Amino acid sequence: MSRLRRSIRLMLILLAGLTAALFLVALGIIAKAEWDASTSVPGQTPKSFKIVSAPVAGASAPVLILLHGAGLNGHMWDPVLRHLDARYRVIALDLPGHGSRRDEEFSLEAAAATVAAAARSVTPASVVLVGDSLGGYAAMAAASSLPPEQLRGMVLAGCSANFDFLRSLKYLKDVVAIRIMGVFIDESTFVSRALASLGMNDQDGRTIIAAGVSVRAVPSSTRNLLNVDFREKLAAIDRPVLIVNGSLDERAMGQEASFKAAARQATSYHFENTPHGVSMRRSPEFATLINDFAAQVFAATGANRP
Repeated sequence: MSRLRRSIRLMLILLAGLTAALFLVALGIIAKAEWDASTSVPGQTPKSFKIVSAPVAGASAPVLILLHGAGLNGHMWDPVLRHLDARYRVIALDLPGHGSRRDEEFSLEAAAATVAAAARSVTPASVVLVGDSLGGYAAMAAASSLPPEQLRGMVLAGCSANFDFLRSLKYLKDVVAIRIMGVFIDESTFVSRALASLGMNDQDGRTIIAAGVSVRAVPSSTRNLLNVDFREKLAAIDRPVLIVNGSLDERAMGQEASFKAAARQATSYHFENTPHGVSMRRSPEFATLINDFAAQVFAATGANRP
């Protein structure tokens, strides 16, 4: 009986080793295929950024830089924009690999360069970074690239969790699922239904799709988040941070405490009975959180004064 157990144990070890090897090979092949499909230069940044200014926001008014989720674009923030304080200017940019830049390759370095370029475009105005999901990770990656006197704080939603080995396995599953979906389902139809499930109205959904969506960007973006400790990035920033999660977002909620402990000045807020994607599911309330946070951090430097 003991010999049989040893044989079974050996088979399981060999199977685990084979699975790990196949995983590493597949990850390398997929990464190379996605990289080769890109015709742009990694880290490339646009030459200008569209600034949305309310009538009362002057040229020196403080700026909110809004960073969208994976597969979407800057228009994801349209429902939030309608409720933001008129004292602020807003940049809702497209991250590399998304929207107007979906022919590029996403990387954290390229995303950080994009955010830093957006901040430089409004120098010396004070800035708050706001990111949901992928946008939150991009904000954490970019924060150290902004001058300390310009960055006043960050609002981070749905991103208080690192991507570990188990998440890597889900990444492979997502790649396969998206490849299959691409054969049988129209991407715009799929995205339209997904946006509707998040509470997005038809007009906003059409605007997002028209501005460029890419389901394939989701696993590609996820690959760039694997095995990165974002708590270290958060710990390096001595600025106020508001961590926002839906109470039903199990992955983000599960590691939230460690992210909050890593940050030097952190508070948190939970949308009860809400899954991942709080900025889209609860847009008016999310805008209120941004307004309140921005008012506090900008007031500390006098940036709210006309």
